[in-house]
Amino acid sequence: MKILVAIDSFKGSASSKELNLTCKEAIESVISKAKVITFSIADGGEGTIDALSEHIKSERVEIETIDLMGKKIKTYYLISERKAFIESAKVIGLDRIIPSVETVSKATTFGLGTLVKDAIDKECTEIYMSLGGSGTSDGGIGFLESMGFDKDSCQFNHQFIKKGISIIAIADVTNPYAGEQGYANVFGPQKGANRKQVEEMNSNSLAFSKRVNETIGVNLQSIPGTGAAGGLGGAITILGGKIQPGFETISSLIKLEESIKDADLVITGEGKLDGQSQGGKVPVAISQMAKKYGVPSIAICGSLEDDPKLEEIFLGTFSIQREFLSLEEALDNQKTKENVSSIIKSIMKVISVNGL
Repeated sequence: MKILVAIDSFKGSASSKELNLTCKEAIESVISKAKVITFSIADGGEGTIDALSEHIKSERVEIETIDLMGKKIKTYYLISERKAFIESAKVIGLDRIIPSVETVSKATTFGLGTLVKDAIDKECTEIYMSLGGSGTSDGGIGFLESMGFDKDSCQFNHQFIKKGISIIAIADVTNPYAGEQGYANVFGPQKGANRKQVEEMNSNSLAFSKRVNETIGVNLQSIPGTGAAGGLGGAITILGGKIQPGFETISSLIKLEESIKDADLVITGEGKLDGQSQGGKVPVAISQMAKKYGVPSIAICGSLEDDPKLEEIFLGTFSIQREFLSLEEALDNQKTKENVSSIIKSIMKVISVNGL
């Protein structure tokens, strides 16, 4: 029996890799002959590089740059066959700050340019940048400036992106650059912005978007995802890059579908399964992929909403919670892994007796 395990992270509790390993050990303790394949999963946010490094032969490149607050840091990115993979959150991640009105006004994407230029110097021709988990709201201006772009004239003082080099942004949101659904209004408050700052950022982003359209003919408002990472998606578009869906891109890079084809069962999941999970979330996308080949899928989660539509998507959905716990207890890493192990063992015992 081949069982493929691909669980998204339970945010604030356990990583995709930890959950997959816990599942694998639980399965093998019940069905010793099972062939268990694990895939760390990400949709363009934190953990993207971990997911890629498990299944792509790559070189880890250590590098110094500055984080979103301008502090010197050491970080890394991956190179594989002239492809570079950069996780933006490792440089400008929200987890590096305590969001406040002060951090909003200071946070910059400038440090990402160091990684991109280094990848270009190393003759990479495809540069993938995951945009999730950022703590910036600078409209990507810092990154543009680091790449030689002048925001006032909308011209390049120096062109680092040569012909034959492509930048691919990996994003899990489709928000436009500015306006009601733009980065300022939708994501600004999450990053510490007050009402006045949100209004100012939105006004500036609308003006910049208009200037870019009039000067270089790039309409940031018409391209889904330009508002990702506080406008970083728009900056990448200005550089001639394109924005691609997170899970779709990553699953293609790690060849997830090829492994699902001949599986007998797929186990997936995320922290919370509810009505919103149908909107392109990782577990649903994995289940739909499995259905193409007639492979049943089950999903585990921390919090499960009673929704009939979930029953249509998965063979079964299971919450790992076995008792009433405080939020702090429920998010505890060790407790989460214990609960995951327990529910998976129960499921495997049923399968071992009755088969799929």
